[in-house]
Amino acid sequence: MATTKITSPELFDLGSLNTALKLPSGTTAQRPTSPSTGEWRYNTTTNLVEYYDGGSWRDLQSEEIPPLPSEHFNTVLYSGNSSTQSITGVGFQPDFVWIKRRDGTENHYWQDSSRGSTQQIYSNLTDSQFNETTAVTSFDSDGFTMGSYNGINNSGETYVAWCWKLNGGTTSSNTDGSITSTVQVNSKVGISIVQYTGTQSNATVGHGLGVAPSLVITKALGANNGWPTLVQANSSTRYDGLRLNEANLNNSGNGAGFFQNKTPTDSVFYLGNSDESNKSGTATIAYCFAEVAGFSSIGGYSGNGSDNGPIINTGFEPAWLMIKVVTGTADGWFMVDNKRDTSNPRAVRVFANSNVGDAEEPGAQVDFLTNGFQLRGSGGGQGQTNKSGSAYVYIAFASDPSTPVLADSFGLTTYTGNGASGNSITGLGFQPSFVWIKSRSGTISDWNHTLMDAVRNSSSSLSSNTTGAEVINANGLESFDADGFTVGSAGGGWNYSGSNYVAWCWKANIVPTINTDGTIQSIVSANQAAGMSIVKYTGDGSASSTVGHGLGVIPDLTIFKSSSNTDYWHVFDTANNTVMFLNATTAAAAISGGTNGAVDIANMSSTTFGFLNGSSSVNNQNGSGTAYIVYAFKSISGFSKIGTYSGSSSDVTVTTGFQPNYVLIKRTSGTSRWIVLDSVRNNFTSYLDPSDSLAEQTDSEIQISVTSTSFVVPAGPPANVAINKSGETYLFMAFKEN
Repeated sequence: MATTKITSPELFDLGSLNTALKLPSGTTAQRPTSPSTGEWRYNTTTNLVEYYDGGSWRDLQSEEIPPLPSEHFNTVLYSGNSSTQSITGVGFQPDFVWIKRRDGTENHYWQDSSRGSTQQIYSNLTDSQFNETTAVTSFDSDGFTMGSYNGINNSGETYVAWCWKLNGGTTSSNTDGSITSTVQVNSKVGISIVQYTGTQSNATVGHGLGVAPSLVITKALGANNGWPTLVQANSSTRYDGLRLNEANLNNSGNGAGFFQNKTPTDSVFYLGNSDESNKSGTATIAYCFAEVAGFSSIGGYSGNGSDNGPIINTGFEPAWLMIKVVTGTADGWFMVDNKRDTSNPRAVRVFANSNVGDAEEPGAQVDFLTNGFQLRGSGGGQGQTNKSGSAYVYIAFASDPSTPVLADSFGLTTYTGNGASGNSITGLGFQPSFVWIKSRSGTISDWNHTLMDAVRNSSSSLSSNTTGAEVINANGLESFDADGFTVGSAGGGWNYSGSNYVAWCWKANIVPTINTDGTIQSIVSANQAAGMSIVKYTGDGSASSTVGHGLGVIPDLTIFKSSSNTDYWHVFDTANNTVMFLNATTAAAAISGGTNGAVDIANMSSTTFGFLNGSSSVNNQNGSGTAYIVYAFKSISGFSKIGTYSGSSSDVTVTTGFQPNYVLIKRTSGTSRWIVLDSVRNNFTSYLDPSDSLAEQTDSEIQISVTSTSFVVPAGPPANVAINKSGETYLFMAFKEN
């Protein structure tokens, strides 16, 4: 065959065409028998463009470039209307949709494009497949359409739908196993739907993935049998006697019947002689999932029975998570996601094996992290996710990654308490990660400062004016919200009826990160664009240890507090290598160990901080088994400024490069108050002291004015040492509301 070379570009100009260039296409079996290097084609088996590299066919999918999760998995919420309705917002045409009513008792409904959209099976029941023509009637380009069936579309009820994309309903015959199967595959994200007819004798079934699946869920479609499930938790640990429809634990005897106690290979999974996974003459469905970097993670962990539970690194931020205990006390298949519960801790769960709707238990909570998850909670229900000594398996699917930007990174607001739960404070324009609240005046004014953050969870508060450990109060700060936060009925430091409050709010990353930059693993919520990070870690008592802070630059100011023990608030000034105490009025001091702090500021790096030598020093910021929280800040041009100025007998203009809305000042050369002034409380003319529970104070000597590029500290009498006395040195931190 002659080859035509196009040498004139205008002869091959596609810029003006509103069509597409069509490549030769065909199945894997139809590939050219003697291809030349550089040939391209579209593979209709894999739905991928591929090319011949001289030795083999390769597709454009790269294992080094993770798939965009939202193009293959998404969760949507909707309300029923008892009539035909289309559910949109999925972002793609789904091939597997799992629906569950949220606000009451109802079965789990599974439907897929391999069996046909109207064919229903129920993960909480053993019932055989049922054709419901008024349920899901079609899979659409951006979701699915349903009829009036009350199981998934009853008027006034709320539902969740978990949606996966495969291959648009296109299936192919697979002869890799001793049983011929029909498969629909999305190899890019490691999912296949496999249909086969059982033989009730040891057999193999081809799954079409090309890599070994770590999760296989089967259901006999024409029989009232259970859901045999295999989970390969790691390279050596397999659980293959589980049933998705029940809470009973792993039964090794059933494993031989279900899957021959064998690990799936790159081409097949094994079937035993069970009448559940391999009933003779019975059509059976299998959902197979392989781990794909950046999209899915399937593994295991051991519970520790602590609110500070195991931390699991998945390499991505979870969008959906299912957990099953496999040793010890039986509990169900626990599921949480990022749509039914939008912030940590994720506690709104359903069980795949139960018809019960959304519910919460204090012992079964999960923090989603940008690269994994952490088990949280104590008390009732802990066996579901984190009972000490129990083994668990998990299946996680990813959400799209996100990175905070500078916009909307600091805000401040005032509000009046009403003493009732659900008092929503809005208008910030962003979801805060760190909220500092102080009562100003009213019914209760002399009340502790309360500091809450998304890393320790909203219900855990610390007080800057005390040395006490954190206090957990579910009725304090109830949640961090998209446009602010919600306070509860606890009163006092949050929402006492008739009291006036101010809240200073910073945005880090809504979802924290597992940080392994240091020798001690930390959990970090960072906003590098805004120069702010929140760091949580547990000390190990070693002076040679380091902790990752996530800022990407050396912090200008770091505030340390033991959250589990009584201790001072240590404030480290990097530029001057000194320490102060947020809960005290004392002057700055050299860092020398003991009470004066253990952080080795002089050797802090852009990724980690370490500790001074000597056992007496380490305990303040790295006591063995002690939990710590750190707030780290770096000046960002046009947004924040941390520095010092010298007092004068005249006005002092402190250049910030922006018009500040918040200014904190502390005399470092002697004893005096910490002073916070801001634009929402009397325009910088009244102050609050972080080291004191006193209400808002007005003093003509302690006030400032601001310009478009600075704040101005007025000349004060000789006795005014708090913000401007000649010869004294002052630390300041200023932020712009943006």
